[in-house]
Amino acid sequence: MAERWLPLIALISCFILGGLPLTGWITRGFSGQDLKHVGTGNVSVSAAFYHGGKVAGIFAVLSEAFKGIAVVLTFRILVPNEPVWEIAGLIALVLGRFFIGRGAGTTNVVWGYLVHDIETAFFVAVIGGIGFTVLREKQVGRLSVLVLLPIITALLHPNASGRIVAVMVLSCVIALIYRAIPDDLNLSTRHAHPESKQVFSFFRGDRAIQTLDQRLSSKTAGNKAARLAELKRLGYPVPEGWVLPPGDDPQPLVDLLTPSDSQPLIVRSSATDEDSDASSAAGQYDSILNIADRVGLRQAIAQCQLSYTKASAVQYRRDRSTVDTQASTSTNPKATQSSSRSSSSQLGSGGMAVLIQPQIRGVFSGVAFSRDPVSRQGEAVVIEALPGTATQ
Repeated sequence: MAERWLPLIALISCFILGGLPLTGWITRGFSGQDLKHVGTGNVSVSAAFYHGGKVAGIFAVLSEAFKGIAVVLTFRILVPNEPVWEIAGLIALVLGRFFIGRGAGTTNVVWGYLVHDIETAFFVAVIGGIGFTVLREKQVGRLSVLVLLPIITALLHPNASGRIVAVMVLSCVIALIYRAIPDDLNLSTRHAHPESKQVFSFFRGDRAIQTLDQRLSSKTAGNKAARLAELKRLGYPVPEGWVLPPGDDPQPLVDLLTPSDSQPLIVRSSATDEDSDASSAAGQYDSILNIADRVGLRQAIAQCQLSYTKASAVQYRRDRSTVDTQASTSTNPKATQSSSRSSSSQLGSGGMAVLIQPQIRGVFSGVAFSRDPVSRQGEAVVIEALPGTATQ
């Protein structure tokens, strides 16, 4: 009789264990942050990395991994040769994690399933990991893993129908939980703990989006963004920035960023033929300030891109192309024809990359010339500035 009740008592214990806020305690101990009252309010491993830093995140992973492993091993001892109970224990653990602990239970399941069925876990990790690395899209990555888990279990254990059904239930439970709670990975990386920004950005899928932390090509990101990225690598205090190359879909970038009244963004032009060695295009393209929501961000991106086709901007580029053509006319008619074709090609091959950055509320705003623009000699740095924002 006792043997019959033990698994049921163990399931209840798993539910309670899932709700034990070890991650919250660890994060508060290392950083003083109460995860229930910051960010999304989730007491999750990703929240521990985001708000508590790398050390808090690592210990949070270890604590949640311990829960998943402990559950599987407990049922393996209580009900040997019945792997369905191990999956049932993980389901109870995840439900407790959601209803009591305010987390999704992903880490619990990953490590618990690794002990439960290492062969299936290996194939899911390899296939899902390759897909995530290639696509860099976390929602697709999550969905693929949840679909792969019962499929590969069925392929490796075709005669274990109860086990396959239990795994399907586990995947469905996790999918429903993902829909029910906000995702900490949707928080902006600029507010993440400095120690864990790189880890956080990887699991967000940010590498599919170009940022000023990368080596950027002026051909796709524009000269402005490429040079700012270079300055940032050299250690200058360049604000964080995200780049939308010409022709790219802006929606992933819009979904990534979370502008607000207290933390507005600025949308800046970074045309591929702007800020070149030959011309600056200063004032030709639009920069839009005080972006406080995603709707405004989408509109500002469109406005910035549209400014590339303004009559004055087109004439500006045409004038500089004409200068090059006229310079060739005096020497050789054939060279003139060739140069004209080349200039037209360059004019048409340009495009508007968009640079988005946190808006800096400057006490003073201006321009610093690394060499005197009048005398063009010496080592003097010339600064032109006015109080307030750069709109003046």
